[in-house]
Amino acid sequence: MPRDLFEGRPAMGAEDDDTHPDHDDILNGMPELGRSARVHPSYPSEHVEELDPDDSSGYSTPDEETKDKIAKDMERQDALSEMKPYPKGLTISDVESCVKLEDATFPLQERCSREKFEYRFTKCQLSLGMYTSATEDDSESQASSAPTIDTAQIVYSGAPERKLVLLAHCVVTKTTNSTIMDADMALPPDWEESGTLAHSPDPSLGHKEEGRTVCIHSLAVLPAYQGRGLGTMLMKAYIQRIEQSGAADRIALLAHDELVNFYAKLGFEVKGPSKATFGGGGWVDMVLELKNQPLG
Repeated sequence: MPRDLFEGRPAMGAEDDDTHPDHDDILNGMPELGRSARVHPSYPSEHVEELDPDDSSGYSTPDEETKDKIAKDMERQDALSEMKPYPKGLTISDVESCVKLEDATFPLQERCSREKFEYRFTKCQLSLGMYTSATEDDSESQASSAPTIDTAQIVYSGAPERKLVLLAHCVVTKTTNSTIMDADMALPPDWEESGTLAHSPDPSLGHKEEGRTVCIHSLAVLPAYQGRGLGTMLMKAYIQRIEQSGAADRIALLAHDELVNFYAKLGFEVKGPSKATFGGGGWVDMVLELKNQPLG
């Protein structure tokens, strides 16, 4: 199901055709997220800019509330800088780490199953993870005790003790719909045998390679890393990559009422109550129309 998680919220609970870009090229060819949140263009510190002491025109002393917000923003940016998070496309080799991440973040009824991860990563190579590197015996690194370190892959063979630890993920497929429907979240039966004459999964279910709408099924951040801006950083990096790749015209998601404002700040627009009934319904359709400005 599409689940929505952002920093600060308590834990609740490939088939390519010739008409679309190669997904590996899309994710691997995009500019990497800056190691420092302070300098990354998609993570501006707007309040610091507003209070630039070198700008003598119209400068005024901030009130206490503004000062507190500036301080919190700077603390979050410092935390991200120390963490050195960076994005990497999710593949079938990341399934176990994604399962661990969902187990630590969502209640049982809201978790993506291992089979759905396998299906989504096999059929659509557009999902993105946020990682850091750590060793299991590094007592100064919080990542050394992360739930996902046991399933983490080594960074490179020359240092097998250093692991690539998954901190957050954005799991997606594509659809021909303009918003997310129940069928888009479904797992086609016998999908692994779809290439044989004996099996023909329902074409209305699951990923649609020809679709121009990216469906965000899961935005998850490890509980210990929530409240640090990691979810926002991941979403901004993801939007930038998909927008510059031209792989889709829009990104759609389902949100709870209390999360509408969070996604609105990222540019998503409310499209009304969703027709999706997963989990009892009550979702809000939100869509971000992309500018599709390729690199060049």
